[in-house]
Amino acid sequence: MSNHIGQGLDEQMLAKAPPSGALRRGLRLPILILGLGLAANGVAAAGTAGNPSDFISGQVTAALSALANKELTQEDRAREFHELLDKDFDMLRISRFVLGRYWQEATDAQKQHFLQLFEEYVVLAYAQPLSDFSGNTVRVIGSHPEGETMTLVRSEVVGTDGAPAAKVDWRVRKDDDGFKVIDVDLEGVSIVLTQREQLSSVIERAGGITGLIRQLEQKLGSGSTLERPLAKRE
Repeated sequence: MSNHIGQGLDEQMLAKAPPSGALRRGLRLPILILGLGLAANGVAAAGTAGNPSDFISGQVTAALSALANKELTQEDRAREFHELLDKDFDMLRISRFVLGRYWQEATDAQKQHFLQLFEEYVVLAYAQPLSDFSGNTVRVIGSHPEGETMTLVRSEVVGTDGAPAAKVDWRVRKDDDGFKVIDVDLEGVSIVLTQREQLSSVIERAGGITGLIRQLEQKLGSGSTLERPLAKRE
Protein backbone atom coordinates (compact mmCIF):
# COMPACT_ATOMS: atom_id res chain seq x y z
CA MET A 1 0.00 0.00 0.00
CA SER A 2 1.28 3.45 -0.90
CA ASN A 3 1.93 5.87 1.95
CA HIS A 4 2.31 8.89 -0.33
CA ILE A 5 0.82 12.07 1.09
CA GLY A 6 0.64 13.58 -2.39
CA GLN A 7 1.58 12.83 -5.97
CA GLY A 8 5.34 12.39 -6.20
CA LEU A 9 5.84 12.88 -2.45
CA ASP A 10 7.31 10.00 -0.46
CA GLU A 11 8.88 9.53 2.95
CA GLN A 12 12.38 10.24 1.69
CA MET A 13 11.16 13.69 0.68
CA LEU A 14 9.14 14.11 3.87
CA ALA A 15 12.07 13.85 6.27
CA LYS A 16 15.81 14.16 5.83
CA ALA A 17 18.37 13.94 8.62
CA PRO A 18 18.14 17.23 10.54
CA PRO A 19 21.10 19.14 11.91
CA SER A 20 21.49 19.29 15.66
CA GLY A 21 20.37 22.92 15.67
CA ALA A 22 16.87 21.88 14.63
CA LEU A 23 16.54 19.60 17.61
CA ARG A 24 17.89 22.22 19.98
CA ARG A 25 15.07 24.50 18.91
CA GLY A 26 12.68 21.79 20.08
CA LEU A 27 9.02 22.30 19.33
CA ARG A 28 8.96 26.11 19.48
CA LEU A 29 9.63 26.70 15.77
CA PRO A 30 7.15 24.02 14.64
CA ILE A 31 4.54 25.85 16.70
CA LEU A 32 5.36 28.99 14.73
CA ILE A 33 5.47 27.16 11.41
CA LEU A 34 2.07 25.54 11.78
CA GLY A 35 0.59 28.90 12.68
CA LEU A 36 2.08 30.95 9.88
CA GLY A 37 -1.05 30.69 7.77
CA LEU A 38 -3.41 32.56 10.11
CA ALA A 39 -5.70 34.57 7.88
CA ALA A 40 -6.01 38.36 8.06
CA ASN A 41 -8.34 40.71 6.20
CA GLY A 42 -7.00 41.97 2.88
CA VAL A 43 -4.63 39.05 2.15
CA ALA A 44 -5.29 36.90 -0.92
CA ALA A 45 -7.07 33.63 -0.23
CA ALA A 46 -5.48 30.31 -1.16
CA GLY A 47 -7.63 29.90 -4.23
CA THR A 48 -6.62 33.32 -5.68
CA ALA A 49 -2.86 33.21 -5.09
CA GLY A 50 -0.95 33.41 -8.37
CA ASN A 51 1.65 30.75 -7.54
CA PRO A 52 2.84 28.68 -4.54
CA SER A 53 5.37 31.32 -3.45
CA ASP A 54 2.70 34.03 -3.46
CA PHE A 55 0.44 31.68 -1.51
CA ILE A 56 3.06 31.17 1.21
CA SER A 57 4.10 34.84 1.25
CA GLY A 58 0.50 35.93 1.64
CA GLN A 59 -0.35 33.63 4.51
CA VAL A 60 2.95 34.28 6.30
CA THR A 61 2.39 38.05 6.16
CA ALA A 62 -1.14 37.60 7.43
CA ALA A 63 0.04 35.35 10.24
CA LEU A 64 2.62 37.82 11.53
CA SER A 65 -0.06 40.51 11.61
CA ALA A 66 -2.39 38.22 13.53
CA LEU A 67 0.32 37.10 15.96
CA ALA A 68 1.08 40.71 16.85
CA ASN A 69 -2.49 41.16 18.05
CA LYS A 70 -2.22 40.61 21.79
CA GLU A 71 -5.90 41.41 22.23
CA LEU A 72 -7.00 38.09 20.73
CA THR A 73 -8.55 35.80 23.30
CA GLN A 74 -7.57 32.14 23.47
CA GLU A 75 -10.93 31.25 21.95
CA ASP A 76 -10.52 33.74 19.09
CA ARG A 77 -7.01 32.49 18.32
CA ALA A 78 -8.17 28.88 18.34
CA ARG A 79 -11.09 29.72 16.03
CA GLU A 80 -8.82 31.52 13.53
CA PHE A 81 -6.33 28.66 13.63
CA HIS A 82 -9.12 26.15 12.95
CA GLU A 83 -10.21 28.23 9.96
CA LEU A 84 -6.60 28.19 8.74
CA LEU A 85 -6.46 24.39 8.83
CA ASP A 86 -9.70 24.11 6.89
CA LYS A 87 -8.74 26.72 4.29
CA ASP A 88 -4.99 26.45 3.69
CA PHE A 89 -3.99 22.92 4.79
CA ASP A 90 -5.11 19.67 3.14
CA MET A 91 -6.19 18.09 6.40
CA LEU A 92 -7.84 15.06 4.78
CA ARG A 93 -4.64 14.14 2.94
CA ILE A 94 -2.53 14.85 6.03
CA SER A 95 -4.86 12.76 8.21
CA ARG A 96 -4.59 9.82 5.82
CA PHE A 97 -0.81 10.05 5.88
CA VAL A 98 -0.36 10.35 9.64
CA LEU A 99 -2.51 7.24 10.18
CA GLY A 100 -0.53 5.27 7.59
CA ARG A 101 -1.76 1.70 7.16
CA TYR A 102 -4.27 2.21 9.95
CA TRP A 103 -6.30 4.50 7.69
CA GLN A 104 -7.16 1.54 5.47
CA GLU A 105 -8.06 -0.56 8.49
CA ALA A 106 -10.39 2.10 9.95
CA THR A 107 -14.12 2.17 9.26
CA ASP A 108 -15.66 5.20 7.55
CA ALA A 109 -17.06 6.32 10.89
CA GLN A 110 -13.63 6.02 12.53
CA LYS A 111 -12.01 8.01 9.70
CA GLN A 112 -14.50 10.86 10.09
CA HIS A 113 -14.16 10.81 13.87
CA PHE A 114 -10.36 10.81 13.69
CA LEU A 115 -10.31 13.69 11.19
CA GLN A 116 -12.42 15.80 13.53
CA LEU A 117 -10.37 14.89 16.61
CA PHE A 118 -7.04 15.38 14.82
CA GLU A 119 -7.97 18.92 13.74
CA GLU A 120 -9.10 19.75 17.27
CA TYR A 121 -5.89 18.27 18.66
CA VAL A 122 -3.68 20.35 16.33
CA VAL A 123 -5.58 23.48 17.38
CA LEU A 124 -5.10 22.57 21.05
CA ALA A 125 -1.39 21.90 20.61
CA TYR A 126 -0.47 24.95 18.52
CA ALA A 127 -3.04 27.76 18.70
CA GLN A 128 -2.35 29.33 22.10
CA PRO A 129 1.50 29.46 21.87
CA LEU A 130 1.32 31.45 18.62
CA SER A 131 1.27 34.76 20.46
CA ASP A 132 4.85 34.08 21.62
CA PHE A 133 6.16 34.58 18.09
CA SER A 134 5.15 38.09 17.17
CA GLY A 135 8.16 39.95 15.79
CA ASN A 136 9.61 37.04 13.80
CA THR A 137 10.48 37.76 10.17
CA VAL A 138 9.75 35.25 7.41
CA ARG A 139 11.37 35.48 3.98
CA VAL A 140 10.44 33.31 0.98
CA ILE A 141 13.76 32.68 -0.77
CA GLY A 142 12.83 30.39 -3.66
CA SER A 143 10.82 27.45 -4.94
CA HIS A 144 11.02 24.53 -7.33
CA PRO A 145 8.51 21.98 -8.65
CA GLU A 146 8.50 18.42 -7.34
CA GLY A 147 5.96 17.10 -9.82
CA GLU A 148 3.00 18.30 -11.83
CA THR A 149 1.00 19.38 -8.78
CA MET A 150 3.68 19.70 -6.05
CA THR A 151 6.00 22.62 -5.30
CA LEU A 152 8.61 23.06 -2.58
CA VAL A 153 8.68 26.66 -1.33
CA ARG A 154 11.78 27.58 0.63
CA SER A 155 11.78 30.23 3.34
CA GLU A 156 13.74 31.47 6.33
CA VAL A 157 12.41 32.39 9.77
CA VAL A 158 14.46 35.04 11.58
CA GLY A 159 13.80 35.49 15.28
CA THR A 160 14.39 38.48 17.51
CA ASP A 161 17.07 36.83 19.67
CA GLY A 162 19.92 37.01 17.14
CA ALA A 163 19.95 33.26 16.50
CA PRO A 164 20.72 32.01 12.95
CA ALA A 165 17.75 31.93 10.62
CA ALA A 166 15.86 28.63 10.51
CA LYS A 167 15.29 27.07 7.10
CA VAL A 168 11.63 26.24 6.57
CA ASP A 169 10.35 24.36 3.52
CA TRP A 170 6.66 24.27 2.63
CA ARG A 171 5.27 21.50 0.44
CA VAL A 172 2.36 22.97 -1.47
CA ARG A 173 -0.06 20.98 -3.62
CA LYS A 174 -2.27 22.50 -6.31
CA ASP A 175 -5.71 21.07 -6.94
CA ASP A 176 -9.01 22.32 -8.34
CA ASP A 177 -9.61 24.39 -5.20
CA GLY A 178 -6.27 26.19 -5.36
CA PHE A 179 -3.15 25.69 -3.23
CA LYS A 180 -2.94 23.65 -0.02
CA VAL A 181 -0.05 23.04 2.37
CA ILE A 182 0.53 19.30 2.87
CA ASP A 183 3.72 19.40 4.94
CA VAL A 184 6.23 21.77 6.53
CA ASP A 185 9.90 20.89 7.07
CA LEU A 186 12.08 22.62 9.66
CA GLU A 187 15.67 22.20 8.47
CA GLY A 188 14.78 18.79 7.04
CA VAL A 189 12.47 17.71 9.85
CA SER A 190 8.95 16.91 8.65
CA ILE A 191 6.16 18.09 10.95
CA VAL A 192 3.71 15.66 9.33
CA LEU A 193 6.09 12.72 9.70
CA THR A 194 6.61 13.69 13.34
CA GLN A 195 2.86 13.48 13.89
CA ARG A 196 2.73 10.13 12.08
CA GLU A 197 5.44 8.61 14.27
CA GLN A 198 3.79 10.04 17.38
CA LEU A 199 0.36 8.64 16.53
CA SER A 200 1.76 5.27 15.43
CA SER A 201 3.38 4.92 18.84
CA VAL A 202 0.06 5.69 20.53
CA ILE A 203 -1.79 3.19 18.31
CA GLU A 204 0.69 0.44 19.14
CA ARG A 205 0.37 1.09 22.87
CA ALA A 206 -3.40 1.58 22.83
CA GLY A 207 -4.19 -1.45 20.71
CA GLY A 208 -5.44 0.06 17.45
CA ILE A 209 -7.37 2.96 15.99
CA THR A 210 -10.12 2.66 18.62
CA GLY A 211 -7.52 3.14 21.35
CA LEU A 212 -6.04 6.16 19.55
CA ILE A 213 -9.45 7.80 19.24
CA ARG A 214 -10.11 7.16 22.92
CA GLN A 215 -6.79 8.72 23.93
CA LEU A 216 -7.35 11.76 21.71
CA GLU A 217 -10.76 12.24 23.29
CA GLN A 218 -9.18 12.04 26.75
CA LYS A 219 -6.41 14.49 25.85
CA LEU A 220 -8.85 16.96 24.34
CA GLY A 221 -11.08 16.64 27.39
CA SER A 222 -8.19 17.38 29.75
CA GLY A 223 -6.61 20.06 27.56
CA SER A 224 -3.27 18.21 27.34
CA THR A 225 -1.20 17.04 24.37
CA LEU A 226 0.91 14.10 23.31
CA GLU A 227 4.50 15.31 23.58
CA ARG A 228 7.29 13.76 21.53
CA PRO A 229 10.59 15.11 20.12
CA LEU A 230 10.83 16.08 16.47
CA ALA A 231 11.11 13.13 14.11
CA LYS A 232 14.52 12.65 12.54
CA ARG A 233 15.86 10.17 10.04
CA GLU A 234 19.38 8.89 10.36
